[in-house]
Amino acid sequence: MLEKLPFYGQLLVFAALGLGIVVIAYFVFPNLKDMQAEIDTMSDDLAEKQREVSDGQAIEARLPEFEREIASLKQKLGDVQQILPTGRETGDLLRWIKNLGDQSNLDLKSFSPGGLRPVEFYKEFPIEMNVNGTYHDLGLFLDRVSKYQRIINVDNLRMSKAARSEPGKTIQASFTATTFVYDEEGAEVEVTP
Repeated sequence: MLEKLPFYGQLLVFAALGLGIVVIAYFVFPNLKDMQAEIDTMSDDLAEKQREVSDGQAIEARLPEFEREIASLKQKLGDVQQILPTGRETGDLLRWIKNLGDQSNLDLKSFSPGGLRPVEFYKEFPIEMNVNGTYHDLGLFLDRVSKYQRIINVDNLRMSKAARSEPGKTIQASFTATTFVYDEEGAEVEVTP
């Protein structure tokens, strides 16, 4: 039947048929543009989720490396805490210094701990000290202090002639021995992968 129509007639019939399909589709699917927008949004969400999964898998692949790094950092922290304990340990330090002074043949005249002073991830703990002895004994004492497992800085060393009332003691020395205490709150660091 379409074959009997002229060419422009056949073209007109196909155009009308196409227009009819479009009109029917418009009424059957009135929100086709909204559906396409929703499909585009869902496609974008899917791509984002796939990227997140890919990133998560990359991080998971590096998990053993992170665990080794954490173990290494914990070991280093343990080493630091040996040098920088978390508490002042005044009593232990006083006993150690008293014993060290006795071994070095020094008389410990005064031992005055000061207050903690915060500095970055540690706190300074100064101790004012006065000792009597010989120059050699003081040198021996300071050498032993330098070899202690904890860091102890000695500064403001002042020496003078010892009082005559102490036989065998030729000098009197006063100084500040500063040790350090690890500050856990000051050392907290945000870790990001």
